[in-house]
Amino acid sequence: MTAIKGVGFVGVGLMGGSFARNLLKAGFEVRGFDPSPAAGEALVEAGGKTAATPRAAGEGVQLVIVMAPDTPHIEASLNGEDGLFSDPGDGRIVMVMSTIDPGAVDRFAADAKSAGWRYVDCPVGRTGDDARAGNSMFMLGGAAEDKSAVTPVLETIGTSIVDCGEVGHAMTVKIVNNFMSTAGAVITAEALRLAESRGVSADVALSVVNGTIATNGHAKVHFPNKVLQGDLRPGFAVKHARKDIDIARTVMERDGFPCFVAPGALAAYDAAIDAGRADDDWSVLYEVVEEIWKKAKK
Repeated sequence: MTAIKGVGFVGVGLMGGSFARNLLKAGFEVRGFDPSPAAGEALVEAGGKTAATPRAAGEGVQLVIVMAPDTPHIEASLNGEDGLFSDPGDGRIVMVMSTIDPGAVDRFAADAKSAGWRYVDCPVGRTGDDARAGNSMFMLGGAAEDKSAVTPVLETIGTSIVDCGEVGHAMTVKIVNNFMSTAGAVITAEALRLAESRGVSADVALSVVNGTIATNGHAKVHFPNKVLQGDLRPGFAVKHARKDIDIARTVMERDGFPCFVAPGALAAYDAAIDAGRADDDWSVLYEVVEEIWKKAKK
């Protein structure tokens, strides 16, 4: 396959829009579809072109990146009336970056093959802030030649690529990662509020936690740079974190694994959503825990 110069996007919101803009800066041609007019306008302002349908986003390009919110949106984007697979792929590549159930990845890959498309499984690590800065991590699954073809594109928009093997393996690794990180955000929020309930500041608690095995990315980097600075712009929104940990719970329960942590973490994200914080950064759990604690003391 010749070097990829044109990239189609299905979904140019927070993450997809950042990737598209960084590709445009690097000289790629980008055409994107998004149901939000504002997202399309932002792409045009950055030098890209808009498409009226997912199918149209794939016209004249060698690679189409799908960054849709959840499985039903991807289903419509791929298999809908105006979906990508309504047009014979002729060896073009579709690369799905959304976080979904690994079982759905297997099904979409089979659909792609039937339609003449090549399928690459490529979920994204790190946050929306990293996507804007070009610092994303990518987990990559697929045939060797397809992974080789998309690598120059990924190197343009991120700093780390992990070859996870065949299609479906990358999504499995992403679910493992997001299970640990979404649960870790709940633990960090509760732990810091536990310290404060006994008169110890979050800064003092973190100075100890981050010097021991108890540390995690939220304690070391995310909370100090987001909610503890009053910044709740969604590097990763509560509603998306909730979706991802529910996927992990579903897979574990379906496969018969013990699942002790996920239900409790889900309850925390549901509480945040019920408090109207679905679109805030997931570090807002720190504030949600405080709000519940204050109500309990009354």
